[in-house]
This record gives sequence, C-alpha cells and structure tokens, in this order.
Amino acid sequence: MRRLALLSLLVLTACPPPCKQVCRKVLFDCDLDSERVALAECTESCTRQEGIYRQWKNQDLLDLHLDHRRCVMQSTCDEIADGACYEGYEELFPFDPDKELTVMPTSTPE
Repeated sequence: MRRLALLSLLVLTACPPPCKQVCRKVLFDCDLDSERVALAECTESCTRQEGIYRQWKNQDLLDLHLDHRRCVMQSTCDEIADGACYEGYEELFPFDPDKELTVMPTSTPE
C-alpha cells in the first residue's frame, strides 16, 4: 500500500496538469475570472504556449511553463492571488501586472 501511495505521488508530480484543468481552477474555483478571458480562450492560450516552446525546442521555457501549471494546481487560491505562481515565473509573462499599460498613439492617415 505504501508503494502504491509513493508511486501515485511520483506520477502526480511528474505529469503536468492539463491546461483546461489549470484554467478551470484559476477562472472558476479561485474566482479569479476576468471579463476578458473565457475558459476556452485560457485553455487555447495555455496549449499554444506549450506548443510554441516545443516548436522552439526551448526546454528551459517548456519546463518553466509545465512547472507553472503544477504550481497553480498545488497552490491555494489565496496563494495564487498573492502571486505564488507569478514570482519565479516572470519569464513566462511578457508583461508586468503591477505596471499600468500605456496606450500607444495610433497614426492617422494623412
């Protein structure tokens, strides 16, 4: 029985959770939903990000992405809201959540 529990733990920590499961936790379970992001969009974006890292053959970013998904699933909603799965994963996010976005002026046709 003890070996089965250990084996289960190894399998759970070795395999990253599916994108849909991660998105469902963040958007619904943790109530961190946004009017801008739907479950399908979140899942598609997560899956696309993994695919890009695989296509680039960038193992470091791929490992960081998969570890980030594990972090989300292993953290409480309060920990996630406090930034537990942002700190240390900044390379995955090309934006600073604390920085106010500036709108770039659009050029008008002459």
